[in-house]
Amino acid sequence: MKRIGCLYRVSTKKQTYNNDIPVQKKACRKFIKTKNDWILTKEYTELGVSGYKLGEKERDVLQTIKKDVCNKEIDVLLVFLFDRIGRREDETPFVVKWLIDQGIEVWSVNEGQREIKDNYDKLINYITYWQAEGESEKISVRSKEEKIRLTKKGIYLGNYAPYGYKMIDSDLYSKIGKQRKIPIIYEEEAEIIRQIYELIAIKEYGTDKVAIYLNRKGIKRRKENCLWDSNIILEIVRNPIYKGYVSFGKRRRNRDGNIRKSKDTWIIADKQNPDIIIVSEELWQTANELIDSRSRKGSRLLRLLSGYTRCGYCNNHIVPKGRTKYCYMLCKGKQKTGDCKYHRNYRVDILETIVSNEVKKYLDTYKKIDFKNAIVKRVKRIKRREEKIRILNKKISYSENRLIELKTDIVSALMSGEKERNKAISQEFNDEMNKLNKLNEQLTTIKEEINLNNQEINSLKEYIPTWSKEFEKAPLEIKRQILDKLIEQIYLYNDKVEIKVKYPISMILVKEKV
Repeated sequence: MKRIGCLYRVSTKKQTYNNDIPVQKKACRKFIKTKNDWILTKEYTELGVSGYKLGEKERDVLQTIKKDVCNKEIDVLLVFLFDRIGRREDETPFVVKWLIDQGIEVWSVNEGQREIKDNYDKLINYITYWQAEGESEKISVRSKEEKIRLTKKGIYLGNYAPYGYKMIDSDLYSKIGKQRKIPIIYEEEAEIIRQIYELIAIKEYGTDKVAIYLNRKGIKRRKENCLWDSNIILEIVRNPIYKGYVSFGKRRRNRDGNIRKSKDTWIIADKQNPDIIIVSEELWQTANELIDSRSRKGSRLLRLLSGYTRCGYCNNHIVPKGRTKYCYMLCKGKQKTGDCKYHRNYRVDILETIVSNEVKKYLDTYKKIDFKNAIVKRVKRIKRREEKIRILNKKISYSENRLIELKTDIVSALMSGEKERNKAISQEFNDEMNKLNKLNEQLTTIKEEINLNNQEINSLKEYIPTWSKEFEKAPLEIKRQILDKLIEQIYLYNDKVEIKVKYPISMILVKEKV
């Protein structure tokens, strides 16, 4: 059996007073249970100790761990996140390396095992404690663990009340002393919630039909001037709060905001809260089963323009109706109310071709702008070197003339028998020759630099046309990454396609038959 030592640490006094250790302890103990040959032997706790401000030798717990390692009392050091060991890039990586060199396995619940087998591992180990950007993600992990724990206890963590509820102050307080708000039933909206469930479970309406029904009845959403749509209805039908269970983690962020996650990943309260029940569990279950039976199996088909196309008149999403290459794009806003001016049915494959062609044209324009500065810099560099060549040629010409004069002086000294004068002139001749050689070397170097810059310019000019070709050959995932960098939104009108790009061109208008 491997003997496990767990290190728990909190950095601030606020965390100390509110005892933030249980979250780390619970996660570590749970992780140990997943390993058949692990047994918890020791637990080390640091309260209010900064892993950045204090060095290794100033942290008593780290010294205790090192002592226990030397005494062969543990085989594995386990932490919630590696930053619990420390956050000093000039020190912590070497603490981890020392532990590994002593034969200790170093594990994190959320980041796995840290191994150092080669230079690549050394680099990763160092970067782990060097990158400050990763800290927000680590805080997020710890925060998520706490949210899961509170949700399981039945505590609602949202800032805003779901439709059908309103928020009131409670006698509960957060760790930082902030008074929590809890949802209570708002009967005026709760009646509409019941109506939605009955339309689906009893009259067997689909979510689109329910949205159209509510819009035509003039029933308003909480947001002013916002209409009901199938996504909002589906959010309501899926939400377990209406049968008395608070939940967490139902959505995740993407480029268009939030999207629903799979139901089996949701965190739901262990117990039902009778004070927030709006519909019976049976009615909730019936409505969800009917929705499930009608939903398409498999994942949504990802297309090149998924999430980018909107109606130029009502700003609602325009989506393909069907799963074939030749299906048509329909306005969701028109489906909701029938009042939208949009009446064109753009065919998906033709629209993708038009947008792709415009993106390729844009790439041609963008890359020329992008490379222009690089080329201009090299041209300026060449001009500066050409000026140096002009100056060097003058110096070389002067030096060559001086050598001719010195040769004449040497002959004259030899003929007159003036040995000392001949020696001095010979030395000056040698010095001038060395100077000329250095000038010629400089000239050669500068000419090589000019040739290199010319080659770079030619290479840049040759490279310019390849971007649009690369886009054309790229797989769907890469094309969407390029679109995400360039395109803000695509608006469809009856007579044109408007592609709003991010920079540097503000708008591209395409008027052609689709």
